[in-house]
Amino acid sequence: MGLLEKAESGKEPGDEEKKKAVQKPQSKKVSPEPKKQDKPKKESRFSRRRATKEKKGKPQKTVEDLPSFPTGFEQPTSGQLAFRRMVDVLVCYGWMFPVVGIFAWGTDFDATYFIIGGMLLYIGNVGFLPSRFNRTVGNIVSRTKFVTSAGNNASWAYTFLKGLNFPFALIGVVTALTILSDLSSPLGDSTGSAVFRVIGLLLLIPLTLDWMLSKFSMAKRGLWERIFGGVWLVRSTKTGSSKGWLKRLDQLSDYAEKRGLLSEKEEDNPNLE
Repeated sequence: MGLLEKAESGKEPGDEEKKKAVQKPQSKKVSPEPKKQDKPKKESRFSRRRATKEKKGKPQKTVEDLPSFPTGFEQPTSGQLAFRRMVDVLVCYGWMFPVVGIFAWGTDFDATYFIIGGMLLYIGNVGFLPSRFNRTVGNIVSRTKFVTSAGNNASWAYTFLKGLNFPFALIGVVTALTILSDLSSPLGDSTGSAVFRVIGLLLLIPLTLDWMLSKFSMAKRGLWERIFGGVWLVRSTKTGSSKGWLKRLDQLSDYAEKRGLLSEKEEDNPNLE
């Protein structure tokens, strides 16, 4: 009978249970609380500096940034290089050789006038001539001149300071030998001797820097060449003067050229072609 009553009512036995299940309030989903993020650790100064150094890296000096040979000029031959150096050394320091020989012979000789004359020759060759004609005597007879990387004439101060390498080296070597010969009192017995010996040793510092830069640097430029904007020795023409001692020097350059003293030496440049 129970089944007939349920059939008459038109309800299935599981309908009421389904309605009850639908009428039950759905439980709200509780969203999980966001996890607390850990605070970033403070970086030390050392780690920050190290990170920036790794990002930037050491700036590498490219070849383009180095002083380059000026455009529009030609490099001098090995004969021009040797002849210029020989003439400038004879003009600036040739007077020293007879004076040293006379003193070495043991002759009592007053060399005051020789020293004054030698200093005037030096100042005239590396000071007056470069400031007036942009060349030394060695440059005129070898048909060369000094220019910067921009193609401008080098300052007379460059030739003046560059020429001091020889006397600086001479004074420094004599001072070093004097100190080594008297190691018991290397600075001497008086204040004056100590000052002169210290100055003599200090003169070796620019020479050492000049030699190291010209030998081991990428640009192969010495100390004075770098200070004055990358100085180069290039070929040049005659002075164009037709009178006086300049004409004589031009004639001497013609004679050197005819004798082949200004030409390229094959043993120095085997792959010249």
